[in-house]
Amino acid sequence: MMDSCPGIRKLIEPQIVVRSCPSCGEEVEFFDYESETKCPRCGRKVHREASPSCVVWCKYADKCLEDLERRGILPPSRVEELRKLMKPRG
Repeated sequence: MMDSCPGIRKLIEPQIVVRSCPSCGEEVEFFDYESETKCPRCGRKVHREASPSCVVWCKYADKCLEDLERRGILPPSRVEELRKLMKPRG
């Protein structure tokens, strides 16, 4: 699955995201799976900007998440979080 799915790499190998603090301008780093972190300079909570994930558009997302959880690649809490992003399939 990892060789053919273009979105899997971001799920199992998180990237570092850099964002400027809206209060003081300090560069704030956090992993792309984190939704917020504290600014090291001023202490304000900085939220990650939303970005699309393959779980939003891929028709195999549910099966993929199930497989990643079963193999222990993603923890159940992260799988649950990602499932909330999925669009209902009809």
